[in-house]
Amino acid sequence: MRGMVRLLLLCLALTACVPAGGELAAPATGLTGSYSRQVVISDHPHHVLYGHVVDVTDGDVRVRALIVSHRRDGVHRLRFYEAWSGARALPYRRMNRRLGCTHGHCRNDAVGMILLGDGMIARATQQGFCASLVGPTGRIEIHAPPNLFTGLSQAP
Repeated sequence: MRGMVRLLLLCLALTACVPAGGELAAPATGLTGSYSRQVVISDHPHHVLYGHVVDVTDGDVRVRALIVSHRRDGVHRLRFYEAWSGARALPYRRMNRRLGCTHGHCRNDAVGMILLGDGMIARATQQGFCASLVGPTGRIEIHAPPNLFTGLSQAP
């Protein structure tokens, strides 16, 4: 339960972020950390997905994740239930779009996050991060560039 509350607080804290990235400090919640700029990770004629990386600490608990958001197009809202890299299921968590928008404007709805471990970050820093998001409308491929992950460090 504490983990879910922490992720909820993380999502709420992100609503104050700006497009370029920077440092995150929410004294009321005890969260500190950083976030990357937001980039297009899937560009399709009927949907655009954005991603940014967060590295947030709450006391002694650290969360590093790729946050996925959907640029509202007025036609449909995307939902995803799973994330995959090849045949490997990734640690994906859905986010409720009503928790707020991301990066300081409300054209994007947060749809989920992929939690990142040390090995995933090391590979993403070198090769970028590719995955498939799966939901009721099918599978959508995403790709985040390597430079999005360069600010993340290994776990202490």
